[in-house]
Amino acid sequence: DELDKDESAPNKEDFDQLENSEEQSKESLEQNNPKQSVEPQKKSLDQMKKMQKQLQQAQGSMQMEMDAQNLESLRQIVHGLIKLSYDQESLMKDFNSIQQSDPKYLQISQGQINLQNDSKVLEDSLLVLAKKDPFMGNIVTREIGELNDHMAKAVNHIKERHKSNAASEMQFSMSKINNLALLLDDHFEAMMSMIAKASSGGKGKPKKGKDSKPGFGQMQKELNDQIQKLKGNQKLGRQYSEELAKLAAEQERIRRALQEMSEKMKKEGGTGIGNDIPSKMEQTEMDLVNKNITEQTIRRQSEILTRLLEAEKSMRERDLDNERKGETARDYTHEIPPAFEEYLRLKEKEVELLKTLPPRLFPYYKKEVTDYFKRIN
Repeated sequence: DELDKDESAPNKEDFDQLENSEEQSKESLEQNNPKQSVEPQKKSLDQMKKMQKQLQQAQGSMQMEMDAQNLESLRQIVHGLIKLSYDQESLMKDFNSIQQSDPKYLQISQGQINLQNDSKVLEDSLLVLAKKDPFMGNIVTREIGELNDHMAKAVNHIKERHKSNAASEMQFSMSKINNLALLLDDHFEAMMSMIAKASSGGKGKPKKGKDSKPGFGQMQKELNDQIQKLKGNQKLGRQYSEELAKLAAEQERIRRALQEMSEKMKKEGGTGIGNDIPSKMEQTEMDLVNKNITEQTIRRQSEILTRLLEAEKSMRERDLDNERKGETARDYTHEIPPAFEEYLRLKEKEVELLKTLPPRLFPYYKKEVTDYFKRIN
């Protein structure tokens, strides 16, 4: 249904033209006039290629719409976290200035329960978004899990009248809220940038050429520089923890993007990108989360960067070879189903063989095409 709504998707008129060309070709073949069937066959093939392009554009547009929806969901979550942070800070101030004998103490307890419920709502939204967004992985889900842990402990300590413990847990809760807000705000900016780049290449279509591939080497180099800077300036405190959490999240984003690219290359018959690189990246993520930046961490990061630069060089060389051979680079992650591409390939062979093969050897694919369009509509 979504394809039908998009103006670039094939419509009934396109299909009617395709069907008409097929009928003309069939009639010529049945009348033993294979040469006369060449032109309708060519028209049919051109129409199929046109429809294939329309489907690609429609799929690209749908992907951008999904990205925009995810972006809006993320914006709402970040907004919710900021509000939660303000509410927690306000409640903490009231809590620190109140005596346990004060009747308002129970109101504080209820206020913390309300914040805990708000936190769980945000957790549900985050988990839903994480299923759609490959870059939101273990670090984000772990942070929200720990946040809810501290929230629950704060509620229990308030009920038990353990004021100092409750105050500590409320402070931990606010730190987790702020960490999450920072991580997700960074991811929001990254998504905005990705959508802007895709939009500048046309409707739902990313730019061709070198810019269409993620600059893994450049991203990794910038990350390595930040890690090196932090190693020489290790300190305690919230700001340092936040910086480490942001770097760990960035390393995870690079790793997930790399794994996605590698899987795509394997499906296309390639060899993928160094299988051990993601595991090395995961080790770095753990070092950062555990505040344990060592010389081994720095050496590992240097090795990761070298391997990524080598992989990017190989990818560029492969692209150049493909261009020399006249191959067309694919623009979309979501591609036309293989059955449809196979049909186009067979149709091209038919046009070439029409003059030499008897009509009885020409396969007729009208049913296959009809079934295909029924499925996608």
